[in-house]
Amino acid sequence: MSQKKDKLISNKDQERQHQDDLLEGNESLDVSEIREEEDPSEDEDGLRIGDIYIPPPPKPVCSNETIGPRLIITHIENENFKSYAGKQVLGPFHKCFTSIVGPNGSGKSNVIDSMLFVFGYRASKIRSKKISVLLHNSAQHQNVQSCTVAVHFQQIIDIPGSDDFEFVPNSKLVIARTAFKDNTSLYTVNGCRVQFKEVAKLLRSHGIDLDHNRFLILQGEVEQIAMMKPKAPSEHESGMLEFLEDIIGTTRYKEPLEKIVSLVEQLNEERSEKLNRVKIVEKEKEALEGPMKEAVAYVKVENEMAKTKNVVCQKYIYENELCAEELEKKKKAIDDSTIELRKQMKEAVDSREGKSKAIKQCTKVLEELMNKKDTLTEQFNKMNQHHVAIKANMSQTNKKRKNMKELLVDEKRKLNELELVPAKNERDIAELTVREEKLSKDLDKEKADMEKAMAGLRAETQELQDSKEKLQTQLIALKKTVDETKSAYDVAKAELDLYMSTEQKERTKLEQIRSNYETASKTVKGRKNEIEELTTGIPDTEKKLQEIQLELAQVQKDEALVSAELRCHRAQVEETRSSMQANRSRGRVLDSLMEQKRQGHLPGIFGRLGDLGAIDQKYDVAVSTACGPLDNIVVDTVDTGQRCIEFLKRNDIGRATFIALEKQEHLRHKCITPISCPEGVPRLFDLIRVEDECVRPAFYYALRDTLVANDLDQATRIAYGRQRFRVVTLDGQLIELAGTMSGGGKTVLRGRMGQSVAVTASVGTPRKLDQMEQKLQHLESRARQLCTRQVSLEDQVTLLSQQLQKMRMNLNKFKMEIQFSADQLPVLQNQLKRQEEKLREAAPNPAHVKKLTDIVSKAQAEYDVATENAGGVESQVQGLHKQIMAITGGRMKAAQKKVDDVSKNVDKVRQEVTKLKVGIRTSERNAKKCVEKIENMEQEIEECEKKMLGMQKEQGKIESEGQVILDELKTISDSVVSKEEDMVSLKEELAEIQKEENKLKAEKLEVDQKIDNINKNIHENRTKIHALRKQLNSLHLQEIPGEESVGELKQLTEEDLNQVDIKELQYKVSLLEDRLRSSQPNMAAIKEYKQKENLYLQRVSELELSTERRNEMRRNYDMVRKNRFSEFMHGFSAITSKLKEMYQMITLGGDAELELVDSLDPFSEGINFSVRPPKKTWKIISNLSGGEKTLSSLALVFALHYYKPTPLYVMDEIDAALDFKNVSIVGHYIKERTKNAQFIIISLRSNMFELADRLVGIFKTYNCTHSITLNPMLYGMPGDQACQQIQRQPSSQASSQAPQTPAVSDLVSPDKDRRRKIRSRDSQFTHNTEVSRTSHVSQEDISVAVGVATAESDSLDVSMRLEK
Repeated sequence: MSQKKDKLISNKDQERQHQDDLLEGNESLDVSEIREEEDPSEDEDGLRIGDIYIPPPPKPVCSNETIGPRLIITHIENENFKSYAGKQVLGPFHKCFTSIVGPNGSGKSNVIDSMLFVFGYRASKIRSKKISVLLHNSAQHQNVQSCTVAVHFQQIIDIPGSDDFEFVPNSKLVIARTAFKDNTSLYTVNGCRVQFKEVAKLLRSHGIDLDHNRFLILQGEVEQIAMMKPKAPSEHESGMLEFLEDIIGTTRYKEPLEKIVSLVEQLNEERSEKLNRVKIVEKEKEALEGPMKEAVAYVKVENEMAKTKNVVCQKYIYENELCAEELEKKKKAIDDSTIELRKQMKEAVDSREGKSKAIKQCTKVLEELMNKKDTLTEQFNKMNQHHVAIKANMSQTNKKRKNMKELLVDEKRKLNELELVPAKNERDIAELTVREEKLSKDLDKEKADMEKAMAGLRAETQELQDSKEKLQTQLIALKKTVDETKSAYDVAKAELDLYMSTEQKERTKLEQIRSNYETASKTVKGRKNEIEELTTGIPDTEKKLQEIQLELAQVQKDEALVSAELRCHRAQVEETRSSMQANRSRGRVLDSLMEQKRQGHLPGIFGRLGDLGAIDQKYDVAVSTACGPLDNIVVDTVDTGQRCIEFLKRNDIGRATFIALEKQEHLRHKCITPISCPEGVPRLFDLIRVEDECVRPAFYYALRDTLVANDLDQATRIAYGRQRFRVVTLDGQLIELAGTMSGGGKTVLRGRMGQSVAVTASVGTPRKLDQMEQKLQHLESRARQLCTRQVSLEDQVTLLSQQLQKMRMNLNKFKMEIQFSADQLPVLQNQLKRQEEKLREAAPNPAHVKKLTDIVSKAQAEYDVATENAGGVESQVQGLHKQIMAITGGRMKAAQKKVDDVSKNVDKVRQEVTKLKVGIRTSERNAKKCVEKIENMEQEIEECEKKMLGMQKEQGKIESEGQVILDELKTISDSVVSKEEDMVSLKEELAEIQKEENKLKAEKLEVDQKIDNINKNIHENRTKIHALRKQLNSLHLQEIPGEESVGELKQLTEEDLNQVDIKELQYKVSLLEDRLRSSQPNMAAIKEYKQKENLYLQRVSELELSTERRNEMRRNYDMVRKNRFSEFMHGFSAITSKLKEMYQMITLGGDAELELVDSLDPFSEGINFSVRPPKKTWKIISNLSGGEKTLSSLALVFALHYYKPTPLYVMDEIDAALDFKNVSIVGHYIKERTKNAQFIIISLRSNMFELADRLVGIFKTYNCTHSITLNPMLYGMPGDQACQQIQRQPSSQASSQAPQTPAVSDLVSPDKDRRRKIRSRDSQFTHNTEVSRTSHVSQEDISVAVGVATAESDSLDVSMRLEK
């Protein structure tokens, strides 16, 4: 059933299921095993609707006619595939009807499997768990690394009227697939490696449908076709409707139809949205119509004002231009009278300039003299500085000379002292030498006394000394004996160890090899168990990790949603709590007034000011602090306020403050007028949102132009800047216009205005607040749980990922260890055998070992005896030595002390002598250094004296040059004084000239002042004219909506301006201004009305466009749905008609039909398959017998093949459930159908395979499958007649039936002697893996061949039937 389901699902579902199998780790396949879905090419015949493409119906490749080329399978080559060992050739197949026969288990179905393998099916479809199982494995053919199946195709053209055909030139096609032991595979086409999609495309072009596999019916799949449900219960299953749609080709409409439906729904939503937007704009436009008319009347008055001002401005411009002309004439007359004055001033200027030039020349000479004087002065100063430096240097050199002389005296004194040291030390050395000789004599004397004492003691210990010497002589001999025995023992021991070392070495190697072998065996066994655990553990861990990751993703998503909801709900709770706290103090008054409003007694109440607006949470503290009147109650008029006060007073409810909107209307224009805010800070009033624009003046009355600053520093800069502002910070500090500042404290005002416009009557109750707080607690608890769960899941994901990675690493590691250990085991086993042999060869001679052991034991005994004797004598020697030391020890100490004291004094004297000799050498060396130092000092003193003489000469030279410079400076000073006197006289003359010039300038100034006054008046007139022209240019007539163009302002002539009465016009202007001041329309209403009107027209056009797009998509949907219906019904009718005909033909009188469950919509409920067997009533398919189900399915299959024929059909035991009569009927139909198609059928029913044009026999020997191909047409012919039949066959058919190898033809030769020898050539027949088919054989030949196959396969049913 699972095989049938896999076949009926779509190609994409096959690919998805195959990939799922790969992910589950059931098999490891190459990417070429995944059936790839090719993207439909966008042909010109296809239909495109926007981005949706509907491909055209597939073009038929084959037809039921026998004309034209068609593709057939010539033969199949299997190499090491499943039960086929080596290279086996199946076929050649007949161009029409070929039947494959053979006993059960011989490998018939493997022929179908080989085709499935080439056609890209998964291993599970080929009855295997993985690709590597497809490789042949038998006792004679072990460790096969790959298998290959090659299907040979070729196109032929049938020759009408005969059974002959012709090959299409260059049409041979070989498609092969090779699988390897590592579960990978590859495809080749004519020897070139390709991808599977190219193979599928190539076969599809020849009519072999790999998408729906209708050319292929596997074993047991026939009756399941008819058992399909009318419609698939789920998306990933298939029913009769989906099965027929795939064949008819209407499946291509499904996805486009779904996309079109989605687009229609999307366009419907878009149109609804646009319709709502049109209605909103229309409502807003109607609301602006009244204010717009008031503004239009105001514009008309302004136009009249502009026309009047236009005349006034032109009149003023005309009068000022006349005045300017008169001033220009007066200015010209004054300019003419100042010509003589300008002439005198020119002469004065020329004289002044001449004197100035003379002064400049004198100044230049004076500057040159001063520069020269400065240069000489600078030279003198430098020479003076050099003179001072020389003087200081001489003083320093003289001081150095004196110091060197003092040091020279000291060095000479030191030299004298050093010269006296050798003589003094020589005298001391002589004295010490005499003393040393005396002490040496004393030392000899003390030593002699000590020798005498020793001689006396020696006499007392002579007996002990003699005994000691005797024992020492004996001990030396004993020690020599010990050494000799020890050497003999070591030699014997070494010889024994050397003799035994070879065996020990080989034994150690044997133990090491045995240990390595046991370790490798344990490793293989242990690692196999661990690999089994890991093989089962890794998928479980991966599955668990995937589940946890999915849960983690869901938890993260839930946590984000809960957190967002928590933040929103927390803000709502805080707002409700603040509103309730503020409402407790004002609740009674406000509730009473709002109750009166609901009852209709006080309809003019709007509500509390703070509830009529909304502001962002960021500015809550700022507005609560800066807007004091938020608790005031807004009413429409003063009369309403008075009535409210009377109501409160009459009922003794409390006090309240009211804001009358009619008294705040003068502030409305300020509400819409923007202001320039320093540093880009916002105005608090602009941040407030209202639903009713009428209450905006009340908010402006409460806030004015209060600004919002981020902090107190910014607020201070803004508030105390060039322009004063009222500023409040986000934290609640407030700076008033007067400069006062308020703030501080631990708490701030907040919650006096909400984030959304509230209705006063709907203030939250304590019960509602409790519910909101409970929900808040629930959300917080939920958020904590999700966070905890998220952390836990993240830890689990990390842990499982590490475990999975470690398990995979261990799996690879264990596999490598098993491989290595498995490879080592045979090697170690061989080494173990060789080492055991070596150990036996290295075994020592026991007699020789015993001999060497006795020698070692004897040598050790002798060594022990000698060691014991020497030890006894040595202990006696030590005892005698102790006795001698006890007798002589006390008496020798005094003599020895005297000898030591004298020796110390001798050493001391010798050290003093050595020290004095060293002092002599040191003084000689130091004296030499002093001589050299004295010579250097004397030389330095001489150099200093020479240097001082040179500096004295240089000092005299500088003094003489300085005197010359002083004389030159005196001469220049006298010249400077003379020039300064000339400069004074020139300056006095220049002063007189300037005095005269100033007098003329004064006169000129008076004239200039007059001209300036005239110019000033002219400028003023021109300024007035410019201002008037500017004012005139600023005047314009405003367009009036709905009326004709107002045109331009009139330009008056001089005559018209002379007739204008300026006073009358000014009066008219004042009247118009009063009229404009008295009316205060909303001028923005005109612009807003125009904008709304344009927006209305725009949105109406968008709505019409959206409606047209929606209707167009609906039409497209209906068109596509109709095309799908008509195309499906056309194919459905053809298939139903052919099904009825096929079923009647097969059953000889029965009836069958495909019935639509819903005739109006065949795609909603599906299709029922109803059958009426002969002489029976209509029945449901599930109630039929097995044979009846098979006949029904075959009728449907044949009908589908008639509807869409293919050149090739492969069927596996489709007649298994049929009786002989029905098998014969089906067989004859197939025989008839094979005129234009090739049928390859596996069958064990004689009624079927006796009708075949070619028989391929399958049999198995030594667990290896072989094949033989027979021609039933030659059944019963004698050998000569068969040869004649071969000669009469056309060359084309003969070439197609040519044998691949001569093995079979030799086997079935007419030579009876050779036939009798067949059994002796069994091995030749068995190893011939390329057995194909013979050209023509006789009945006797067939019997012999079948007899051979029967000898190897005990139950070849086919051969038994052929022998009949």
